[in-house]
Amino acid sequence: MHKLILVDDEPWILKDMEQIVDWETLGFQIVAKVNDVQMAESLLKRKSIDVVISDIRMPGKSGLDLLSFVNRVSPHTLVVFMSAYSEFSYAKKALELGCFAYLLKPVNEQELRDTLSNCSKRLAERDRDKRALQTYHNSMLFLEMIEKGLTVQQVAQLKGLNVEMGSDAGYAFAIVKSKTAISEQELLNSDRLLHEHGVTFFRAMASPLKWTYLLSHSELDTTTLKALYKRVLTMAAELQWDVGVSLSNDFDSQIAKYYNQANMMADTSTLNRRIGVYRYRPRVNAALPSIMERIGKATKLEHLEAALFDVHKGMAKDRIHLNGLVEIYNFFVVVIKNFSLSTHSFAEDSITVQDLVLHYGNPHDLLIQMRMFIDEHKKKPSELTTFPIVDEIIKDIERRYAHKISLKEFAQQYFISPNYLSHLFKQEKGQSFIHFLIQKRLDAAVELLKEDISLYDVGKLVGYEDYAHFSKLFKKHLGQSPLEYKQRFDHKNNVHKKPQPNLFD
Repeated sequence: MHKLILVDDEPWILKDMEQIVDWETLGFQIVAKVNDVQMAESLLKRKSIDVVISDIRMPGKSGLDLLSFVNRVSPHTLVVFMSAYSEFSYAKKALELGCFAYLLKPVNEQELRDTLSNCSKRLAERDRDKRALQTYHNSMLFLEMIEKGLTVQQVAQLKGLNVEMGSDAGYAFAIVKSKTAISEQELLNSDRLLHEHGVTFFRAMASPLKWTYLLSHSELDTTTLKALYKRVLTMAAELQWDVGVSLSNDFDSQIAKYYNQANMMADTSTLNRRIGVYRYRPRVNAALPSIMERIGKATKLEHLEAALFDVHKGMAKDRIHLNGLVEIYNFFVVVIKNFSLSTHSFAEDSITVQDLVLHYGNPHDLLIQMRMFIDEHKKKPSELTTFPIVDEIIKDIERRYAHKISLKEFAQQYFISPNYLSHLFKQEKGQSFIHFLIQKRLDAAVELLKEDISLYDVGKLVGYEDYAHFSKLFKKHLGQSPLEYKQRFDHKNNVHKKPQPNLFD
């Protein structure tokens, strides 16, 4: 029920207005009828009022004075003015100052109904925006705290979660990803599904395409779990969602480990091209130890070629996941330096899983690149040539750094191998292509953080849809999170903004 006050210096008008419609049926509660602006201002200071319907011309302070007060003290309140036809100039001024609507006296019942209907629509939009803003703030802070060793017990102290997290419950993370923005209705449907099966949760947005669920599942029997899993499989298939689920953990567990498990499994379709629901298993990288040992013991390039065959086989049998592939790649490019027949170093700087997802497209391209490393190391120094292309690529990066671009894309454009292009780039700029691109994006982000732009939008504007990844990358390179940087900048420059909600009591 929306709260409303009526303001008019004529008591009989207030009485007529109270009786002209059934306010409660229309969704409004008249909390007060007052005869002057000062009384209305006093109410607005003490109570949250959704709508004010006021005469525009009154003795003393006018309706325009009241509108100015509302704009300063209660900007969420909608102001509707009543005026006689001869006072239209006042109404015109009121509309210029932000009045929501005005009604001609004597007020027509249908016109009032239509105005109240429009008020209800605007208030509903305001409530949706308010909920979205609260979700944004809670999500942003929650995702930043994941890497700070937060435990489930500490999560239970966060305000606004609407989840009872007892110490005897089991907990798990689920990450939901989509190639298109996940709608509010789709989220509500998934929320309802969890509630129906007795699962409580906290939901946070990493990006419009990716949502994080911290699930609390107290004493769920096997039958219920199987029924829920089946429903989730069906929903994921219908909506083309990737879902990653972590192992269960307890009240005192640090959540970063389990968030990373779910996040890794949500990227599984990047590896096998099969959208679905994937649960983390401890042996998800079972083939990794033997392959790493084989690479480490290699004494010939042929040994590394044989190791690549094992990597391909391990990926095909789901015994190497993305983080395992990245670990193999980073170790491989260190080992292969020992086999170089030239004075050049072709090894790319180390990469992360997110680098693999964002910049390499198909993870199998890493195998191709490792194969090319071997081929390039077999060449004689005289066979290596250079091309004046790095400057052109840098110009392209300057124009398109906010878009999805990759080393492979530029290599195809200039008809050379990705690893040789990597060598040229590093020789010219002193850093790898990926790290140059990251630096360009973060430099742009630093400038955007000085503006009144949401942190999610800053990440998106520099090429990172996933706020959690953007925040982690920003902190790794600049020593503080985007939120911390923005708060310090605002404080240093005396930028006054509305305080952001604190998740802790």
